[in-house]
Formats: sequence, structure tokens, C-alpha cells
Amino acid sequence: MDPAAAFELVLLLQQFGQASDRYVESTGTRHKTHRTDMNALAAIMRFERAGTPPTPGDLSRTLQLSSPATSAMLDRLERIGHIERLRIDKDRRVVRVKLTPKAQADGRAMFAPLAASMMEVISTYTDQEVKLVSRFMADATAGVDKARHDAEHA
Repeated sequence: MDPAAAFELVLLLQQFGQASDRYVESTGTRHKTHRTDMNALAAIMRFERAGTPPTPGDLSRTLQLSSPATSAMLDRLERIGHIERLRIDKDRRVVRVKLTPKAQADGRAMFAPLAASMMEVISTYTDQEVKLVSRFMADATAGVDKARHDAEHA
């Protein structure tokens, strides 16, 4: 491995993260949502795609928020019509968080331009290259999570 090339890749990943942050920040400002709110909506969507809407505790752990911060965030999202809290389990004490159609429509409006731009970029790569980059991004994400975990437990 060429150390200079590896360092350049780390810098490019940093630039990508910063560019993504700028997009989320500007989009959130236009739609009057906080970064944490947008991260929560993305997390709820991932849980729903996996087949189980999250509980507030699931979101608290996923987003690394305290219970009070999670409650405040869910209150904001409920007030603007992006989520609903439902008791859909057999155990009626369990609260699940689901996206509303308004959240889905607003999400499309916020992120369709980014998705289209990313698909345009991805379309320039072969299937094999996309698989390699996908594997790298999954590994890089795991690496960031590991570094965070290690720093928290140092």
C-alpha cells in the first residue's frame, strides 16, 4: 500500500463527509429541520425498511442521544407532522415511531436532488467497481464506528 495514496484517500473521505454535512445543513435550513431530526428520519427509514419501526430507545441508541434529547427531538418531529408514535405491539406499553406520508414526501423533496447526483456519479462505474466501492464504504463506516467506540472507552 502506498502511504501517500492512502492518506490522500483519507483526505478525500473527509472532504466527502464535509460536503455531505453542507448539503444536510443547507437542506435542513430550507426545510426548518435540525441535523439531528434529519438523522433521526434516516434512521427511522432504515428501521422501517428492515421491517420493524423503532422504539424511542432504539433511536436513542442509534443516534447516541440521551432519553430527554430523544424525547425533545421526537416531539419536534411529531409537531411538524413527520412522525407518529404508535402502540402497535401486543404489549401496548411499547411505543413505535413511524414516518408519516408527509415525512416521506418532504424527504423526497430534500434528498431527490442528492440521490440523482449520486446516481449520475455511480453510473460512470462498472458493476464490479460499484461492488468494490460499496465494500470499501461499508468497511470505512465500520472503521469510523470502531474508532468512536474505542475513543469512548479509552
